[in-house]
Amino acid sequence: MSYVRAWRRSDLPAIQQVAWDTWADAYGAFVPEEDRQDFHDSYYALKKLNNLFDSKIVEGCVALSKDKIVGYSKTYWNEQDNQFFITSLYVLPAYQKLQLGKKMMEFGIEVARGMKLDRVWLGVMVENKPAIEWYLRQGFIFDESKPFVIGKTTIEHLYGYKLI
Repeated sequence: MSYVRAWRRSDLPAIQQVAWDTWADAYGAFVPEEDRQDFHDSYYALKKLNNLFDSKIVEGCVALSKDKIVGYSKTYWNEQDNQFFITSLYVLPAYQKLQLGKKMMEFGIEVARGMKLDRVWLGVMVENKPAIEWYLRQGFIFDESKPFVIGKTTIEHLYGYKLI
């Protein structure tokens, strides 16, 4: 059985692993492992994840299959710009096509709806063509591009939104 639930503090080590494993698959062809490792060590250290877990402007969820965490997503409320972001959405390659990504996206969308917002935002690397195609099928509109830095690698990032 596959399902999505809100994250728990005890999920953080599994979230670290999901991020690392999905990055190797999604970004390995265009981001060197050293740069992925630097970024992962900075943004997915347990202390950083614990701070995000405790934040009032971040929500997270995990996708499970047979009680194993196989996906992770988090949201971030940028009050200054009045934008609600789905900042991460990762599903291990072997568990893709099970609708888990869509369920995690819906989790984030429900948080945004609860805040009476009319859209959610996200960014995706231009080199990550499968993800872009998937987001387009989910109704996202990409209207901006900005550089995104991972270690010493800079990659264009598409930014877009979905009306909810």
